[in-house]
Amino acid sequence: MRGMRQMTADDRSARSDRATAGARRTARQGRARLSDVRVWAAAGLLMGAAVLGAVLLGRDGDAVLVLQATRPLSAGTEPVGLEAVSVPASVAAAYLVPGESIAGRLRWPVAEGELVPRAAVVTSPEDPTRLVSVPVDPLHAPAGLAVGDVVDVWVTRTDVGGAVASGSLPRLVLGEVTVTAVATEGVGFAGGWGVELAVPEERVASVVEAGRTGVVDLVTVPPASQQVSS
Repeated sequence: MRGMRQMTADDRSARSDRATAGARRTARQGRARLSDVRVWAAAGLLMGAAVLGAVLLGRDGDAVLVLQATRPLSAGTEPVGLEAVSVPASVAAAYLVPGESIAGRLRWPVAEGELVPRAAVVTSPEDPTRLVSVPVDPLHAPAGLAVGDVVDVWVTRTDVGGAVASGSLPRLVLGEVTVTAVATEGVGFAGGWGVELAVPEERVASVVEAGRTGVVDLVTVPPASQQVSS
């Protein structure tokens, strides 16, 4: 009898262990199923978003090519350095398109990667300009100065020997002029650059005088600081 009672107790203990193990397996399986449900739910949301996006794009009709700036474009310059990108037809009318005759200049700056708005290009005749070359020491010009940059022209008066005159302070000669050419090979004994600027006709004398009587500094005008042309 004692042996039977002992075996019965052992059986109860084994059954308890098996029940505990089964409960643990059930819990793990439940967590696994919950994880699977979350994964499938996330996948379903992504697929739904993709389908919705396709439907919305389909409502806009066929895509149309428009022009995008591949580099920063300054106000007052011609819109060059453009590439074609695809946009929905519903918004394409506001931007320049490939093959379109672009005869004009930008009224405001256009950032790199930005679509070029039609409203940004003005085709009215420009004010008369002249191309004026000024000598500039490389240390007195912006790094990477290039055609199309917009700069302010400053001059510091020098004496007969070429040294900065006593008490002479830099003064602004002309603001926001466009660089049309940059000759970076050594010019003269000083090894300076020859920078060509598009100067309004009535200001040519001031720029020429600055180049002959002092040290010229060119200061870049960032696109965000350029004035909007009318």
